[in-house]
Amino acid sequence: MPHRWRLLRDGITDAHHHFAVEEALIRLVDEGLSPPTLRLRQVRRAVFVGVFQDTWSEVDVDFCQKQGIQIVRRANAGGAVYHDVGSFCYSAFFPRRLFPHSQGELYRLFARPIILTCADYGVVARFHGRNDVVIGQRKIYGSAQITWYDTFVQSGTLLVNIDFDVMDRALTPPPLKFADKSAKSVKDRVTSLERELGQEISVDEVMSQFTRHFCEVLDVELLPGDLSAEEDRQALELLRVKYGTEEWNMGSQQSYDVTVAAKATEGIVLLSANVSGSTIREARIRGDFLGASRGAVQDLERALIGCRLGEAQSKVLASSLPPEMKTTLIQLLGELGQEA
Repeated sequence: MPHRWRLLRDGITDAHHHFAVEEALIRLVDEGLSPPTLRLRQVRRAVFVGVFQDTWSEVDVDFCQKQGIQIVRRANAGGAVYHDVGSFCYSAFFPRRLFPHSQGELYRLFARPIILTCADYGVVARFHGRNDVVIGQRKIYGSAQITWYDTFVQSGTLLVNIDFDVMDRALTPPPLKFADKSAKSVKDRVTSLERELGQEISVDEVMSQFTRHFCEVLDVELLPGDLSAEEDRQALELLRVKYGTEEWNMGSQQSYDVTVAAKATEGIVLLSANVSGSTIREARIRGDFLGASRGAVQDLERALIGCRLGEAQSKVLASSLPPEMKTTLIQLLGELGQEA
């Protein structure tokens, strides 16, 4: 028998409010006060920055501010992305026990409704890498995950008829992002259903097709619902204290003595540090990498303060970061020692 979930389309198009709602839902689903939910949404022109990224280096902040493009830091990892009403996003909130798959398996499972939706329009799409769906060599869908105690959130975005020119101006990814790709810009790296079909297409229609396939693949029955009073209350508070603040969304423009970077399986990892002699006075780990928790990254940054370069590797190995990321950071520490 299919699981019964709520289908939520709250109509919120403000990007800051949108992410405040997302966190409120995570919290309340985990507390058992909200049901498993599939949330569909579109936002006005906005850039979503990954939780570990530096806004000032990944986004043309001046261009966005002049054009009225919102900038918001999301709570999950990955790279900066541009959105407008020509794309749609979904987030699936559910107790982890409902799908006891590995995170890699969940990326593939939730990509299936996207691939089937593309097939409805005669477009052949395939799962690629860790969390993308591509058509040919171009990305049409990306996804990310959050684990919040016993609750899991799988989010994704499908590009339908997005404004590629604005996307290309708003995002300023580092050259390392395209080091192993034939495409050398964001605009050339991605595609949309409308671009592939060569004709106009309704985002609402595509969302309906996706929702149908979501139910089939996940064995879910969706019942339309609204935000509860408590969800709305918590979202507005999170908007006030977090997602609506410049501190959260923009961060600081702090400079560091040395920054080294590497492209690994989990994404780009940057290690910045201020070093006195052979002692790390301050360290920051940034990038679009997946698979690491924010708490684990912050714990390691604190552990590196006052640490001698020769001892830093042991701090990395003792951290709770994924093994692949530990290997990358140890490599970067070696480069940091050469640069310092």
